[in-house]
Amino acid sequence: MPALSNVSRMRGILCHRPRRAIIVEAALAVLVLAMCGSLAAAQNPPVQTPPAKAAHKTPPAKIPEKSPPAKAPPAAKAPAAADAKKPDKTDKEKNPEPEDVGLTTGDGVRLALTYYPSNRGREAIPVVLLHTSKGNRTDYKHLAAALQAQGYAVVVPDLRGHGDSTKQKVNGVEHALSAAKLPVQQYKLMVEQDMYAVKEFLWARNNAKELNLNKLCAVGAEMGASVAMNFTAFDAVGYGDSDRGPYYGPLQLGRFVKALVLLSPEVSFKGLPLVPLYEELRKNLPVLILVGKDDPKSFDESERVSKLFKRPPPKNPEETTFFFKPLGTKLQGTKILETKNIRAADNIIFPFLRLRLKDADQAKDWNWKLLKKPHENG
Repeated sequence: MPALSNVSRMRGILCHRPRRAIIVEAALAVLVLAMCGSLAAAQNPPVQTPPAKAAHKTPPAKIPEKSPPAKAPPAAKAPAAADAKKPDKTDKEKNPEPEDVGLTTGDGVRLALTYYPSNRGREAIPVVLLHTSKGNRTDYKHLAAALQAQGYAVVVPDLRGHGDSTKQKVNGVEHALSAAKLPVQQYKLMVEQDMYAVKEFLWARNNAKELNLNKLCAVGAEMGASVAMNFTAFDAVGYGDSDRGPYYGPLQLGRFVKALVLLSPEVSFKGLPLVPLYEELRKNLPVLILVGKDDPKSFDESERVSKLFKRPPPKNPEETTFFFKPLGTKLQGTKILETKNIRAADNIIFPFLRLRLKDADQAKDWNWKLLKKPHENG
């Protein structure tokens, strides 16, 4: 608008000026109008460019987010479906659930035990876990589960007077057994009766192709260690099944224990002496002894036991069969297994079992076989 007022004013002036001046001023007026147009254009630029930029930035930027990727989550279900098949396979490889079993000994004690079956059939190595005095089979629940997870078949009994094994029937009359008041003779019967019943249970499971009894390992803590050593001595001669030793002709009746793990063993425990084993077993039976060295009395007892099995070290360290391991703790028996900074099961017991019952050359000769008693036909 200011530019147009100036143009009108110029027209009034032109009527009274000379022709030449009029021409000059007319030219000037045209120039001014052109300049005003340019100024207006500069102040009000065309708006075509921003839409072009918007068209370049917005729609293309949003398209990749809305189309294919929006349908990506359904496509991602394919790996999930593949993973869903894995549990099925794993379930098949899972070990069966532990079983609580009741046995009756030859002298009428109702013996309770928990059996942790293996999924490896007749290739499974059986392990018997024997608790301390006034302990019970639950003391081994973590070790038993860990062994089962590695393919072992595990049996954990409550020895007479302990846990759920507190009733004995004699001549139709039931008597109560208490660990706190257990007569001395009952400890010997743990070996002669309780462990015989456990062996018979393992015998049946062997013949059901659930384990290989010919690779048996006995683990005992304190009192349980004494029971384990005495059981090994009985087993070495056939455990009463024959007067001729562990073999009756072609039939194997004993010599099933192929390894011993003793936790804080004692020289003698309430009528369970440190029985002398056959020279062959003393020199060749794989033995692992663990004890807390910070308890002088327990350490001294276990060191005395270790001398029974001590043997010259072999030239090849991989053929070592005797291990005495003092541990930096005051804890003893099954409590050694609870020491987290030592991790005795993972770092010592499991490698020992693997070395002597799986990887050793002798282990290749301990094959599964169908077991029979002399009086059985067929």
